[in-house]
Amino acid sequence: MRFTIVKPNRQSLSILTVTFSLFVISISQSSAGEWLHDFDAAQKQAQTKDLPILLHFHASWCGPCHQMEQTVLRTAAVKNLFGQRVIGVKIDSDQNRHLVDRFNVRSLPSDILLTPTGTIITRTDGFQNQNVYLSFLGRGASRYEKDRRVYLAQKSKQELMERKRQEMEQQAEEEPEPVNTQKSYVASAPDRVGLEGYSPVALTRDREWKKGHEEFSWPYQGITYHLASRTELEIFKVDPGRYAPQLLGCDPVILNKQDRAIPGDTKYGAYYDRNLYLFVDLESREEFKKNPDRYSRTMHVLKIEDVGGSILR
Repeated sequence: MRFTIVKPNRQSLSILTVTFSLFVISISQSSAGEWLHDFDAAQKQAQTKDLPILLHFHASWCGPCHQMEQTVLRTAAVKNLFGQRVIGVKIDSDQNRHLVDRFNVRSLPSDILLTPTGTIITRTDGFQNQNVYLSFLGRGASRYEKDRRVYLAQKSKQELMERKRQEMEQQAEEEPEPVNTQKSYVASAPDRVGLEGYSPVALTRDREWKKGHEEFSWPYQGITYHLASRTELEIFKVDPGRYAPQLLGCDPVILNKQDRAIPGDTKYGAYYDRNLYLFVDLESREEFKKNPDRYSRTMHVLKIEDVGGSILR
């Protein structure tokens, strides 16, 4: 058996080195994220990964767009964020006029950061250098992450409350209420009775004006609420803020416009965002319906002594 030893020459080593270098560069580029070019595909990825969407609007005739493409958008510093903190998608403004109109794009280049469902988080217009652009992305992504944590915490709390409510209802069904009981459910509370004695639990759950009973009463924020049964009482005690009228039952429109805490009337109630609001008359309720966010998100912190028409301090 004969063995042949082949000695590599300098040229073959040089070719091998260059080939290996190109291979390493190729691997490095492919490991970084890439821009997408389809909004629907980007939104689908964002919803799957729970990441915000970065929209970059550009055009072939836009000089600053080309400059930003060469000096910012192609850099690894930007692409490394893709799939980790954002999903990036480039939008040709000439070919996607519906997106230009939808997001009210008025200049190019334009960058918009969205939630996975399409709500605008933040935006910026015009050419941005790399440092400014990365700062813009970092702030927007951090804002989304913070809001997401708050949302999940609130959702977890609501789910916990709902489980407790269901457990109490099931327990009440399994253990029938005794006809005669010596246990008193009357709570020591102020004289003010909420909702004119109607049960807030029956109203919220069943949209039914059902009169409560004094023996099933419970105080909340200085107001006594009457419930229609022991089961409703136990449900109310777990999370009274879910069932009691907002703002101590005061009209949110008058509170917002006049800084006066005027109790609303049960004749003019309305639910918004699962919360009950009372109004002094139909006109006030109609005004609320025009801009509910303005009136429901008040910064006033009411005390029971403020109720009754006094000017808030």
